[in-house]
Amino acid sequence: MTVFIAHAPADRPAAEALERTIERRGQFSELDDGTVALRPVQHGDVFVLLISQALTFATARLRLEQRALDAWADGRLVVVKLDQGLAPVGLRDLPSIDASFEAQREFKWNEVADVVREKLKAAPPPRTPGRAADGSIPPAMLDHLEEHPTASGFSPAGLLRALLLLLLALPGLVAIAAASSIWLANRIGPTPGGWPELRRGIGEFGARFGLGASATEALFALSILLTFAIVGYWLTRLFAAKRPTKKSAPRPAPAAAPVKQSETVFVSYARANEGLVLPVIDAAKQAGRKFWLDQQGLKPGDGWAGEIVRAIRGARGVTVMCSQAAFDSDHVKREIYLADRYKKPLLPVYLEAVEPPEDFEYFFAGVQRLNLFETPETERPQAYITALGSN
Repeated sequence: MTVFIAHAPADRPAAEALERTIERRGQFSELDDGTVALRPVQHGDVFVLLISQALTFATARLRLEQRALDAWADGRLVVVKLDQGLAPVGLRDLPSIDASFEAQREFKWNEVADVVREKLKAAPPPRTPGRAADGSIPPAMLDHLEEHPTASGFSPAGLLRALLLLLLALPGLVAIAAASSIWLANRIGPTPGGWPELRRGIGEFGARFGLGASATEALFALSILLTFAIVGYWLTRLFAAKRPTKKSAPRPAPAAAPVKQSETVFVSYARANEGLVLPVIDAAKQAGRKFWLDQQGLKPGDGWAGEIVRAIRGARGVTVMCSQAAFDSDHVKREIYLADRYKKPLLPVYLEAVEPPEDFEYFFAGVQRLNLFETPETERPQAYITALGSN
């Protein structure tokens, strides 16, 4: 888990002071001024964005803003204000820690470190390699696990089987040891004994345990044969394992359940444009189209994120009602970012003659736009439905 501290190059001293405070808490941190491409922000990381006037004019502002929105979408963003500089659109209304008074920054760094620690505690546990997000083992891994169940090379079932075979072979090992001792004892001396003496010795061995000579001989023979069979079984497995074999084809993974495609179109717009947006949407609804748009108002912050993320992820496409008010809206900016993140088709619908700023233009690159303001008011719903097409 890494704590990224994003800052303008001019704010590096403040970023380094915060870094020292965070690392004294035992957390690894890394400075990010946007000039070097660092790895993406992951679910276990925390992203601290230092807002200042210098950030507004930083050449890497868009990259830092994108990484900050990534962290915000996962609830891993901490915003810190170093002065009265404005945050980028999309981040202005989010909760922030005010560290603009330099004399109190040491206390503010501790406050930031506390917030970072709480977000790190909420980080999800790392996934087990080879397992799916729900902890299950993908079918493609089953063959490998059967061949290499554990680091020691034994699965629990294989270990149990080995112990059982060892117990079955134990009587035969005792019988072989006893018969060998009797045979060697008979061979020592001036008149070495042969087969009759061996059988007599085995009978005497069984008599010590209350067994007859015939029963003892039968038990010796059966247990020794079983031991030889077990030894032969292990030798066969050993040589078969060394012999190269063709790798079996991987088991086919079960087909994923098809995701139901929603017919709903998410509409992103500024509250100031309700008078232009709602009549067009209402008329399109009467034509059978389905839409999701906020008409009750949403609060900024994490609660807003959860509601909008669910709506955009489930939408078939996203319409952006473009105007100067929309381009100045934090909500619209975040909604466009989420649409891009979840690969939703975008349809920019211009309510007035205005050009998007560079951060919006990035998302609209290569996307066909609809200049609704050039269309007569009575024809706007049909023009919008036609532009939606299959989106």
